Amino acid sequence: MKPRGLGRGLGAILPIEESVIATSHSVQEIPVSQIEPNPYQPRLDLKAEDLQELADSIRQHGLIQPITVRPVGDKYQLIAGERRWRAAQLAGLTHIPAYVRTADNTQLLALALVENVQRQDLNPIELALAYKRLIEECGLSQEAVAQYVGKSRPAVTNTLRLLRLPPEIQKALKEGTLSEGQARPLLALETPEAQLQIFRLIQAKGLSAREVEALVAAQTRPKRPPKAASPTPAEIHLREVAHSLTYHLHAPVEIKHRASGKGEVRIHYTSLEDLERILERLGLRS
Repeated sequence: MKPRGLGRGLGAILPIEESVIATSHSVQEIPVSQIEPNPYQPRLDLKAEDLQELADSIRQHGLIQPITVRPVGDKYQLIAGERRWRAAQLAGLTHIPAYVRTADNTQLLALALVENVQRQDLNPIELALAYKRLIEECGLSQEAVAQYVGKSRPAVTNTLRLLRLPPEIQKALKEGTLSEGQARPLLALETPEAQLQIFRLIQAKGLSAREVEALVAAQTRPKRPPKAASPTPAEIHLREVAHSLTYHLHAPVEIKHRASGKGEVRIHYTSLEDLERILERLGLRS
């Protein structure tokens, strides 16, 4: 499968001298002992068994793809290819083919990230942390990061949002026991407790991403207010009586009826003159 392009590329966002780009294509043999790891390496986990498999392959076939380094004093610092460099050490190589290029710290992080994104070597949390560092340490916007790595801005935003999940869920994402598709719906839940509750159901029952989405949707769906109970025949009758009295007296009338069978009738008036008028209507004034 052909690797996906990287949008506008590194040079459009983090300018690199043309001469550096040109000379980076010449491969040199670098002493393995003179190479230092990349402090900006976005990849956090290098599994021992994977390194050993690669080391065995290097012993048999040699290192086919050169690493990329930058000169730092009398040594070299990795830009990309830490896994190959470490495997080469396991294989007993004393020298390793490398592209030598100039890069500042911003470009160092960016170049290390792009290699891993292309090779799909980063787990979702490593990728999210790398995006976060590009934004915070390199001063890039989410839009710039998206253009640089050849992804949509929503994809970058969604990956960054994974860092809001509780540490236990992030650990599962890093270890590969939880997929990004299963984890993303959990972000719709309001509390870490609710997120962990669904996460544990995923782990216990092996729920698919779609099943998680449905479960979260059921929990976050707005609840309908309870339907008002239909009025009883007695309540309907009392409303009609109150309406008739209101019409006859030309004054608001309320009837309060209790479960015991007792109740009261309230007649509202607006002034003493209005009260006298109501009394006349009731036949209590001559």
